[in-house]
Amino acid sequence: MKQGLIDIKMLPYRYRKIGFWMLLSALPVALALVGLLLATGSIADPRAFFSEWNYSIVYYPLIVALALLVFSEERQEDEMVQSLRYKSLVSGVYFLVVALLLLPFYANIYTLIMGKNSIMPDVGGMLGTLLLLLAYIYGSFRYNLHYMRKKLTADAE
Repeated sequence: MKQGLIDIKMLPYRYRKIGFWMLLSALPVALALVGLLLATGSIADPRAFFSEWNYSIVYYPLIVALALLVFSEERQEDEMVQSLRYKSLVSGVYFLVVALLLLPFYANIYTLIMGKNSIMPDVGGMLGTLLLLLAYIYGSFRYNLHYMRKKLTADAE
């Protein structure tokens, strides 16, 4: 579909398989990498894994995998699939906005219950936000596509 000056095309269907395998292997590979870094002494303190610079070890492979899943075509890319993809994107953005707006509220309730000072929590930064958005969009799209195809086959019978 060409609109405006930029012709935006979906990735070919074969990228979906790559994204799926990357998604399954991202966390085990990240854990193995951290184990290797700990074993070689590159990370002196195991708690250092949770420092800011190590987030990329976990987030980048997951984000790339989900991006491949979200932006790859279906076997039959028609108007119904495009409509469901659009609805998933819009509902994903709404979900993200509501979640990010409510997170500080719930985090402050928790800190008050625990008797600590109320602070503005870190919501995972740009990488966590992008991961959350892509995961929701893909899950929503797959669910709606499955539901719609199931409904169409039931109507055809």
